[in-house]
Amino acid sequence: MRGGGGRQGGWWLVVAVAIGVSALSWVSRLLPGVVGGAAVAAGAAVGAVLTQRGQLLVEQTVRQNTDVRSRLLVDDRGKPPRVTDVRDLVEIGVHPAAPAPGSAHSGSGGTRLPPFVRRDRSAEIEQALRMHRFVLVVGESTAGKSRAAFEAVRAVLADATLLVPDHTEPGSVTTAVTASRRLDRCVVWLDDVERYLGTGGLTPRLLRELTGRDGVFVVATIRAHVRARFMDVRTEGMPESGDGALGPGAGRHILTRAHEIRLDRRWTQGELARARERGEQDERVARAVDSAERYGVAEFLAAGPQLFAAWQDAWAPEGEHVRGAALVAAAVEARRAGWHRPLPVTLLRELHEDHLTARGGPVLHPESWDAALRWATTPFFATSGLLLPHPTAVDHHDVFDYLADAIDTASGRTPILDSTWSRLISAADPALCEDLGWAALSRAEPAIAQDAFRRARELGVRTAAVGLAHVLGEALRFDEACRVLRTALESAPPDADGDVLFVLRSSLAWWSGAAGEPGEALALATALHEEAAHRYGEDHPETLETALSRARWTGRSDRPEEALALALAAEERAVRALGATHPTTLSCRFEVAVWTMPGGRPEHAVRLWRELTDDAQLALGPYAGLARDARWNLAHVLRRTGEEEAALDVLAEVIEARRVAYGDDHPMTFAIRLQHAGQTGAAGHHAEALRLVVPLVQDTARALGPDDVLTLAARHQHALWTAHLGQRTEAVAAFRALLADCEAALGPDHELTVDTRARSERPDDGIWVHHAPSW
Repeated sequence: MRGGGGRQGGWWLVVAVAIGVSALSWVSRLLPGVVGGAAVAAGAAVGAVLTQRGQLLVEQTVRQNTDVRSRLLVDDRGKPPRVTDVRDLVEIGVHPAAPAPGSAHSGSGGTRLPPFVRRDRSAEIEQALRMHRFVLVVGESTAGKSRAAFEAVRAVLADATLLVPDHTEPGSVTTAVTASRRLDRCVVWLDDVERYLGTGGLTPRLLRELTGRDGVFVVATIRAHVRARFMDVRTEGMPESGDGALGPGAGRHILTRAHEIRLDRRWTQGELARARERGEQDERVARAVDSAERYGVAEFLAAGPQLFAAWQDAWAPEGEHVRGAALVAAAVEARRAGWHRPLPVTLLRELHEDHLTARGGPVLHPESWDAALRWATTPFFATSGLLLPHPTAVDHHDVFDYLADAIDTASGRTPILDSTWSRLISAADPALCEDLGWAALSRAEPAIAQDAFRRARELGVRTAAVGLAHVLGEALRFDEACRVLRTALESAPPDADGDVLFVLRSSLAWWSGAAGEPGEALALATALHEEAAHRYGEDHPETLETALSRARWTGRSDRPEEALALALAAEERAVRALGATHPTTLSCRFEVAVWTMPGGRPEHAVRLWRELTDDAQLALGPYAGLARDARWNLAHVLRRTGEEEAALDVLAEVIEARRVAYGDDHPMTFAIRLQHAGQTGAAGHHAEALRLVVPLVQDTARALGPDDVLTLAARHQHALWTAHLGQRTEAVAAFRALLADCEAALGPDHELTVDTRARSERPDDGIWVHHAPSW
């Protein structure tokens, strides 16, 4: 199965040279002295060159083989195994189950796993492996993703070599790519694929190489809420867009290239029927079926609920494991914060103290550190421990991922301790630091995200500029966002990775347009689209995304009809190539809806936004960026068509969605609250508008400062609705006080300053409210 350019090729070259030089030396004795000497000299020179070449080949192959043994899963011979030869599926990410009653507690995968119960989606996964090079199985923790995916691989690609990179080893994905070049048929297995994304991991270039060769397949799994985080925070730009910055450049675009199959945690009746048949052979499966009303079968087999309960019970003051519970809490919180690698014991020891203190500290009479670590790593129910010692990274531990998902499900957006964020950012390597930044954004922590991106950029991660620009742009600091990106591009070396530059330029296209430079944005978007079409073809998701950017900035350059035509063409390609509910297709539909309204078809625009809102919420979730932005636009077109009360109802939904996405004190949340108050007053509900804006003045001043444009805009509305309620004297005084502050903070020619100046004399002269850029 291996090619001939490996270790043997180098050794045979060295041996052949040695034999050839010896033969030439013998032949030279039959020639005249001068001629023979010259021949030997020439042969020796050629031999020296070939010998050096052979030695380099040998050294290169030795290095490759060493990398394979240290960075990939190997068998007893030190080589990656064939799929059919893999027996211990726990090694590749399948959760173990308790041994069957009466069986020995063996460590082999055969006893740790019950017989496989075929899932309803198994045939679909198998068919996908026959038709696609990159297959991604999505589902909740302990939904059975890894087992179902591997059993499909075993059914379709049993004779292929399995390449399993070690996610703790930098460069392990590159090692897998190198190893794949020497194989006729192989599967690159990326369980929990998020661990391999980002700087130093799987890049679009490496993925193109893997999926561009016959006989190479990439099979990955990802937890549903992790995938949602990639598809939401890492892709959205301005709130009204549905397009925007590309995030770190690799993760989102890698995921969109996969053929995706979803696996539910709760089993169907057909699956339960098959499980009952298996339960006759294995009592573990039978017990799991009995619990199917409450838990998924795979979830119960992996002892997820039982382990979670054991951890929560350990907090009891009368128990003996409160420090152990704090230790697990620290590991779970680190995982929730985006630390997806094994955690060093030294870091866990630091982190757990804050959790222990929050629960009462010494009052709880905590056990010793050694006892706590021993308890947390001891297998429960003969399955796995709450913390899992890493097999190769000494004094490093993984946390059972079910626990992190269960906490998020049970407690919603429970904030992560600030001390945890700061310690993780300080301890992270450059690539992981960037990941922490995106995780912080997903949890509505922009200040922490900014710290993480700044540190990652200082440590040399060029794509961290995209994250930093994202934070700045969403804080309405568009010029700063553009400066960060331009600096990153200007400082890039001549040999910089083309994918990295592509991501930086894409982000600059978005934020330069947001900063009021649609010409620059359009030029960048056009160049990027041509580049993507040449690289990937017209139907590729990345090409379609750049087509949407080109449509957006064409429209913003006062060419709405041309923008609509570009968006419609992209939508047609996306539906044909990707399907109607693919995220890229939904983005295409978004852009079509954007440019339908300027074309004079408002009723049609309302229908498009309603349909897109429903489909985006169903496919991506109610708080996903595109779903939020579709609702915002729906409110806009409803108001334009005279349905003002319906528009206000939709805006109230958008406020809640932005609170979930950004937090209460983010400029985006304040901006939509201001818009809601403004449209409420414009609809004639002046008293209600004043009621809405009074707390907003206080909130913006507290969170953003008295000189921020949103604070000043809130004060402007407060004075405006006061005037329209007939309190003219109070309104004039408020506008005159506001005028001085606007002139100082914004300058004499800002639109807010100009309107405030006019209203200092005529406070109730019509209705005008300031529209922040995020509106």
